[in-house]
Amino acid sequence: MNYLQGDLIVSGDGIKTCDLYLAAFLITASCKLKDTVRDLRKVYFIFENTDIIDQLKMDYLTRKASVDALSYADNIKSLKSLCANIMGSTIPRG
Repeated sequence: MNYLQGDLIVSGDGIKTCDLYLAAFLITASCKLKDTVRDLRKVYFIFENTDIIDQLKMDYLTRKASVDALSYADNIKSLKSLCANIMGSTIPRG
């Protein structure tokens, strides 16, 4: 059974989000990315279901979170590349 919790979807597989920047933040904050799944238009990032994810999400959304900026930027780039590979296209350059 899936249920929506803000922008996170809690399921038997773990906690899913399609928010790339939140996913990059969670990875930088040491949450384990288990898998990715694709639907027609989005890539979902699946994380292990841990109690800390809700607090990290709240800290992220209220701008109270603190992570290493370079690691966060690197994780954003990595996830964008992963999404491009999954979707079978390239990301246009800015």
